Amino acid sequence: MRFFQKGHPETDPSGLWPVDTVKIYSEEDFIANGGTLDSADALVMDDLVKRNTGHFSDNGKDIYFPVGYWTQVSGLGETAESVRFTGIYGPHVVPANTANPGVGSLDTFWRSAENFTSSTTFQQFGGKASVPTNRSGPGSFQAINEFVELTADQKGNQVVDNSRGMIWAVSQAAPIRRVKVDGHLHLSLGANCASGGFVGNVSVGGCVVLGSQQQFCLRGCDIGQKMVGGAWSTVMVGCKTQDGCDDIWTKYHTVDQNGDDKIVSTAPKLVVDEKAAAICVEKPFVFVDETDKNKYFLAIPKNKKNSTGTDLSSKLSSDEKVLIDNKNKVFVAWPTHTYKEVQGALDRGAHVIFTPATYNTDKSWKTLKVKTEGQVILGLGLATIQAPEDGTPCIHVSSGVDGVRISGILLEASNVGNQYEGSSLLQWGEEGKQDPGNDKNPGAIHDLYCFVGGRSVDRNVGVETMVKIFSGNVVGDNLWLWRADHTKLKKKEEPNMPDLSEYHVTTFGECKCDTGLLVHGDNVTMHGLAVEHTYGDLVDWHGKHGAVYFYQSELPYDVPGEYYNAGDFAGYRVQDGAKGHTAKGLGVYSYFRDYHNVTVPSGVVCHSKDGVLFEKSFTVWLNGFPGLQSVINGEGDATVDQTNVYHVDQYPLSR
Repeated sequence: MRFFQKGHPETDPSGLWPVDTVKIYSEEDFIANGGTLDSADALVMDDLVKRNTGHFSDNGKDIYFPVGYWTQVSGLGETAESVRFTGIYGPHVVPANTANPGVGSLDTFWRSAENFTSSTTFQQFGGKASVPTNRSGPGSFQAINEFVELTADQKGNQVVDNSRGMIWAVSQAAPIRRVKVDGHLHLSLGANCASGGFVGNVSVGGCVVLGSQQQFCLRGCDIGQKMVGGAWSTVMVGCKTQDGCDDIWTKYHTVDQNGDDKIVSTAPKLVVDEKAAAICVEKPFVFVDETDKNKYFLAIPKNKKNSTGTDLSSKLSSDEKVLIDNKNKVFVAWPTHTYKEVQGALDRGAHVIFTPATYNTDKSWKTLKVKTEGQVILGLGLATIQAPEDGTPCIHVSSGVDGVRISGILLEASNVGNQYEGSSLLQWGEEGKQDPGNDKNPGAIHDLYCFVGGRSVDRNVGVETMVKIFSGNVVGDNLWLWRADHTKLKKKEEPNMPDLSEYHVTTFGECKCDTGLLVHGDNVTMHGLAVEHTYGDLVDWHGKHGAVYFYQSELPYDVPGEYYNAGDFAGYRVQDGAKGHTAKGLGVYSYFRDYHNVTVPSGVVCHSKDGVLFEKSFTVWLNGFPGLQSVINGEGDATVDQTNVYHVDQYPLSR
């Protein structure tokens, strides 16, 4: 299975994939290259314009594969067990800034690992861990002063007998999906800070080591041993555990730079354990035929009701896979394709796979319109679509079109000028048009990342609302909707706040966005939702019977009190009429950096009193001036220091 030999031919045998961004390796490639990849093939990209995806058709033995920014690594088997990585590291992520644990993994974003088995033997327990420095090759290591060590239980028995496994120390927009980890899954490294993430359909033979993770979402996981660490909140939805969640958390401790032990709490402050996922739609993926390596399929897993655990070993049914013919069934979009060609494929009813690139850089594209039931738009290598400049969305799913999947796509705001009002990046359904959707064939959004500013030096980019959902029965699975708090510097430009950042720090009026998520559809469910820094309500929910499991948010850093106080904005708002709303594991953080007079009455506001339930809601003061006065509807203490997580276990309160 030699899709790419050393030096890489200009075309791969199937002719489907652009070889400069989609690299397909077999076991023989690693044997020929001494078990490693060179810096280009390892996909460690410093140029944030480029996108890459590395696919593996065979096992990777003893390879060193750091997964960098804008990079996806994925197995090409029909099951996760078809491709196995061994050695110490395999595909891995260490903190972007190991020299400063206070930063650590806080900005380790935009990458993914999918569809393989990890039998790697990374170890950070029981001694000091030596990890590769960021963006370095094999043999370049930096000692870490902190490590994690499991303790014995109350009977004196060791909690685990082997601390080896996979290291994936990340924050937002860096999921693991459809992966089997034979050992432990390390989601942070020592005392290096990490700000939350998502894993879904993942089996872990050992422990899930959360360590310093502030918040984390696990959906549809099998956990063989214990949960370790975690700071503020952990949400588990449809997860199976060997011992049951009542006794799954175990203590850990770190060793500081003086060599002294520092005991850390047994579990996060708040834990949500939702035993089953009421509705679950797994992400589509690409796999290669077992016997004909020139034949690729698009897998579209069926939805599941009241699901628990993983489905990593199950073969797909015939109606869950579609041959990638690059014409009528599945169209593979390259950066050279025009809007007319891509929209033409959608109009024919074909699924569309975007190869790694940024699309619509010349601003010639209009909105991609999805009008066929069950249609899939799948991005590889964090493919990005820039928005049209007329304020219309990048993608619009028509009302009455069931079972659509929008997966693995980044949507980037453009400069829309005076078309700001009503603008969005993704719209599902039509405003004012009733569309209940279909609970037997729900729509689904996977690994959707929207950003307003950041990569662009134009600080006049903007969008009123990043995602609008007017249709019912849509399921979200890992969304990060980000108004940039910093952007790239222009040529020869100096940082405006050099004490805070090496980049340009956004200030009031730059990279404008009012709302991250607006929901009018009924029966919309979110597993893993994060929204940051918008100028209005970060989430504005109107639909009935909505459900959110895990929410991470940061209020804007740069708003003056005169503006923000007058709007009475909140981190999460449920409007009157949104009966039956359920939300569990909501976190609202504040860092009012620029103005001292900002006041937010409640991080979470719920106007509806009809069948609503909130569990484990909390607020945290990250830095700056305090301003959050309560957690939810006036309940819970004000956030007045950095040492406490202020929380309300349940709302409405039992009195």
